[in-house]
Amino acid sequence: VFGLVGAALVYAMIRYRRQNDELPPQFHGGGKIEAAMVGVPVLIVIGLFTISMIILVQIDDKAEDEALTIDVTGFQFSWQFAYNLNDLGTNTDPNAEGTIAVIGTPANDPILYMPVDEPVEFLLKSNDVIHSFYVKDFLYKLDLIPGRVNSFTVTARETGDFSAQCAELCGTNHALMRFIVRVVERDEFDAWVAAEAARQLGDGALVSTSGTQGD
Repeated sequence: VFGLVGAALVYAMIRYRRQNDELPPQFHGGGKIEAAMVGVPVLIVIGLFTISMIILVQIDDKAEDEALTIDVTGFQFSWQFAYNLNDLGTNTDPNAEGTIAVIGTPANDPILYMPVDEPVEFLLKSNDVIHSFYVKDFLYKLDLIPGRVNSFTVTARETGDFSAQCAELCGTNHALMRFIVRVVERDEFDAWVAAEAARQLGDGALVSTSGTQGD
C-alpha cells in the first residue's frame, strides 16, 4: 500500500508539475468520487472487523470447551502455577482431585509445564501489584491486576523450554521475576502431574517445587 501511494504521489508530482502560467480548467467538488473514496475504505474496514470478530468468537468458544486450565498468580517477585487435578483429565487418573502448585522465588525460576498441541487457558491473578505475563514465543502479553482475573488461551506447537518474565515494572526485584515454560508431549506431562501429585498431596500437604512464597 505504501509503495502504491508513494508511486502515485511521484507520478502526480512529475505529470502535473508546473509548466507555464496558464491555469488549468477549474472545477469545484466531485461528490461521487469523494463518496467512493470515503465509503469504500469504510466498507472494507467494517468487513474485516466483522470477519475477525466472528473468527475470534469461534476460537474462544472452542478453547473454552477444550482447554486445560492453569491458574497463574503473580507476586513480588515470582510466580505460582496451580493445576487442578480434576480439570487436567490425565491419562494416569482421570478422576483425580486436588491441586498441585509450582511456586517460585526470585532465586529459583519456577517452571510452567504444559502439553504440546493442546489448548491451555491461563487464568491470571495478582496478590499485590500489577504484573504482566509475557512469553515472547507466544507473541502475547497480558497484565495481572489485583482484584480481577484476566485470561487467554494458547496452543503451543513445539516442545522445548521457553523463557518468560514479568513485563511490568513491579518493584525493586522486577528483573528477577522470570519463569520457564516447558512444553512437553502429553505422556510426559501426565507423568509429571502424577509425580507432583504423589509428592505434594501424598502426605496431605501442598509443597512448593521451587521454594516458598515470601511475604
